[in-house]
Amino acid sequence: MMPKEEDERIWREFINNGGNLKNQTEIIKKELADRKLNLVEKKKRNLPKPSNLTKRLIRRIATKKIELDSTLDLHGHNKITAKLKFINFIKDCQRKKYKYVLIITGKGKGLIREALLEWAEEEELFPLIVGYSHAHRLQGGEGAFVLHLRKQ
Repeated sequence: MMPKEEDERIWREFINNGGNLKNQTEIIKKELADRKLNLVEKKKRNLPKPSNLTKRLIRRIATKKIELDSTLDLHGHNKITAKLKFINFIKDCQRKKYKYVLIITGKGKGLIREALLEWAEEEELFPLIVGYSHAHRLQGGEGAFVLHLRKQ
């Protein structure tokens, strides 16, 4: 719902523009889109970068006192397909309101393992992630990550 002052301002603009509904609709849509973009930008700026999860939390996940909501296995993917799968997976998990997820990168040469940490801090994804850490040895250790996702 719009504040009264804003509603009156929009009505005055509408009358001053000769009552052309088509032009006014476009102006209002543009203003609303700009406001939404500004809100999203402010929200992103105020969020901290993902931090490391505590050892206690990782241990509780490993002993199944806290359940993982989903798992993504990136074995056999190159960096490009792995990044796309990772981004889509994180967005999908947040949409489903998942809290903790496991990402298996494998140990190998460590290309995806190292890149995953960079991806988690990119502007597109860091607002979705509270924190991350290497998984417990029972879940893959250095070849896997546990991510704590932010609530929407």
